[in-house]
Amino acid sequence: MKAKTKKNGIIGKPVIVRANVAGVHAGIVEAFDPAAHTITLSGAYRLWRFYTRDKSGSVSDVAANGLKSNGDHQIGAKLPFVTITNPNGLELAGMTDEAYASIEAWKNR
Repeated sequence: MKAKTKKNGIIGKPVIVRANVAGVHAGIVEAFDPAAHTITLSGAYRLWRFYTRDKSGSVSDVAANGLKSNGDHQIGAKLPFVTITNPNGLELAGMTDEAYASIEAWKNR
């Protein structure tokens, strides 16, 4: 995979990725190739089940506001990296640093 450079603005940023085959992941973008629908995340978590601070249940709400503090979340182990390829396209939601920290805090509780 040919990684894109920092000039595209996404490398090094926390994101949530939703792929119809791989599921939902949160992590820091290490490489992104939009033509190949491929992204590599470091510090990656799979979000099996999560609850938002509002009732929307949306990836966008988690990306903007973090996890509901008292939710019964199911989040996978932190991986050094994960590469996701999804031929049908990827949904990428830019996360706030605080939102990413809420996932780490949930796993470290």
